[in-house]
Amino acid sequence: MHSGHFFRHHARKGLTLLALSLLAGACTMKPQPFTSAEFQRKGAEDRALMFAQQAPLSKPITLHDAMARAVKFNLDRRAKMMEEVLALGQFDLDRFDMLPKLTANAGYVYRSDHATTTSRDSVTGQMALANPYYSLDKSRNVADLTLSWNILDFGASWYTAQQNGDRALIAAERRRKSIANLMQEVRYSYWRAVAAQTLQLSVRQAITLAEQALADARKVEKENLRNPAEALRYQKGLMDNLRQLENVDQELNTAKFELAALINIPPQTPLLFDSPNTEAMAVPDWRMPLPQMEELTFANNPDLREQLYQSRIAVDDTRKALLRLLPGINLSTGRQYDNNSFLMDHGWNEASARISFNLFNLLSAPENLQQAETVQKVAEMKRLALRMAVLAQVHVIHFQFAHSQQQFQRASEQYNIEARLADIAAKRQEGNAQSLLERINNQTSAIAANLRRYQSFAQMQFNLGRMQATLGIDPFPENISNTDLEELSALFKKRYEVFDQGMIPAEISTETTANDAS
Repeated sequence: MHSGHFFRHHARKGLTLLALSLLAGACTMKPQPFTSAEFQRKGAEDRALMFAQQAPLSKPITLHDAMARAVKFNLDRRAKMMEEVLALGQFDLDRFDMLPKLTANAGYVYRSDHATTTSRDSVTGQMALANPYYSLDKSRNVADLTLSWNILDFGASWYTAQQNGDRALIAAERRRKSIANLMQEVRYSYWRAVAAQTLQLSVRQAITLAEQALADARKVEKENLRNPAEALRYQKGLMDNLRQLENVDQELNTAKFELAALINIPPQTPLLFDSPNTEAMAVPDWRMPLPQMEELTFANNPDLREQLYQSRIAVDDTRKALLRLLPGINLSTGRQYDNNSFLMDHGWNEASARISFNLFNLLSAPENLQQAETVQKVAEMKRLALRMAVLAQVHVIHFQFAHSQQQFQRASEQYNIEARLADIAAKRQEGNAQSLLERINNQTSAIAANLRRYQSFAQMQFNLGRMQATLGIDPFPENISNTDLEELSALFKKRYEVFDQGMIPAEISTETTANDAS
């Protein structure tokens, strides 16, 4: 007995010291910043992860190759996919919250003195003459295994699971939207990068020619071989051309970096594109009428679908609030154990059923019901307002696409004129029938016109992608995880030949329906 008392005394003392040391540690805790070496090491590790497991560039890139690489490797798209996986995982976990709770407890209970009690006579009020007594050991081992189920908690968990299922579907819609936006950005950046490849050499040659002419003009001015005012006007014209050409060169240099970010390759990687032909830069023949576009948008637009799910989540929030107004019913059963030496049976079974109800809930019930109706009306108005905004967006984008088609045709015609003028000026200057400044002026105008041609075509492609994104057109089926880049590029090429004409094949509509069902 003495050794047992000694052990318990030192055990309690050790626990007290441990608690005090933990409390002191919590009070003295300070933030621990990363060191410079750790930041550098983490940066190197992340850079390796950013470009890991990517197929090398082995041939000139087509538009559909760029789309395939963006879908496979773009980091923003990967993040959206992980958000969807996370939401689906939470939905799977919520199903366990609807199960009854099975709780196991075990512990050791100690008190310094016996729980000694006495009694009082209920008639005389005098203390009982019997000696005080106790029926509880100073130290005990206790355990229980209890199965409990609260019906209201089950109802709330059921609605929570439904809401998280809707959030998983919202994540899927946001992923669809991010892919559609990614495709339109790839379209725009790709054609700007193609313009850089096509025009870069001619821009550099024109800049070199203008710099040589400027150096000659300064030499002529210094030697007083021409009228000073005329020499300065000549230099001013050359400087204007140089400034315009350098602005074009800057515009072209940034395009490849933007595309490299979208397809997730190192910015310094050299990019080579297929030389565009006349057919590749043709105006798309969009054939879908506006009424069909409106109908398709109302059925497939990701923002509208998300709002429908958000409305259902809001309604379920209201139902959960109303559920709390009902009486709570708790059912439990379990096996109990206590090694108290005064007990005849150290193990026993227990079962209970309890009902509880907050009577003040009756006072708030009318307001809660009114609030529920208001939430549903607000959700409905938000849905209608968004439908109106998206409906207007369809018409705006359709008009912008038609306008960009016209702008591209105008830019193409202007480029043809400027190119012919530049050719004539070059021939006349070589025959000494025209000044070098005039030749550089025409050459600069032709380069700028060609850049506007590519820019207008890129803008037209951007508007086309934006229109397809608004309609909710999915560029590929869901099961592409094992598809290689070549197959995915061929799939994009096949589908966009149809999409860019405003047609939705029957098999693609079937895929969309199947995705909705899943």
